[in-house]
Amino acid sequence: GASDEDNRYLKSTVLHLYLFGYELPDTVLLLTKDGECIVLAAKRKCEFLEPAVGKEPKKGSVKKLTLLTRNKADENAENIEEMLKEAR
Repeated sequence: GASDEDNRYLKSTVLHLYLFGYELPDTVLLLTKDGECIVLAAKRKCEFLEPAVGKEPKKGSVKKLTLLTRNKADENAENIEEMLKEAR
């Protein structure tokens, strides 16, 4: 069978394809119980996803899409803190 690492990669790829129609490597997704999808990604990937913000399907499971652009200056500390706050 496939290793655990392969399964994690496959699950991530399937989720990206389901939500966005594309695989987004080096991207962190957080799905909250209340239907928010928070994406932490590089500037270019956030620009690619920007047109989807505010256009979430009314009957879909994602109620709100939030994009966080990676910040190398603080090693994403502020973004990670924001994601942890939403995860609680």
